[in-house]
Amino acid sequence: MTENPTSPSQPTPQDMHWGISYLREDIQDLRNQVDTTHHRIDETNKRIDETNRSLGAQIQAVHHRINETNKRMDTHFIWIMTTLVAITSILIAVIKL
Repeated sequence: MTENPTSPSQPTPQDMHWGISYLREDIQDLRNQVDTTHHRIDETNKRIDETNRSLGAQIQAVHHRINETNKRMDTHFIWIMTTLVAITSILIAVIKL
């Protein structure tokens, strides 16, 4: 009774070979999934960058329009104030006559 039967907790070398093969396949599948995820993240980042550039250009255009509107409003304000001063001066001159 000195025989050492193979215990069920120790896999045979052939089983180890299959186990390692399955692990390699699983690892390759995980690598492919990670690569796919990285690719999707890169594509998303590119779309975000394009959107940011587009929004930046639109914001600059709006700022330019606001600045032009402010310049026109300043010009109109100056004309209105000049006209009011002139009319007031004319009214005062007419009243004193």
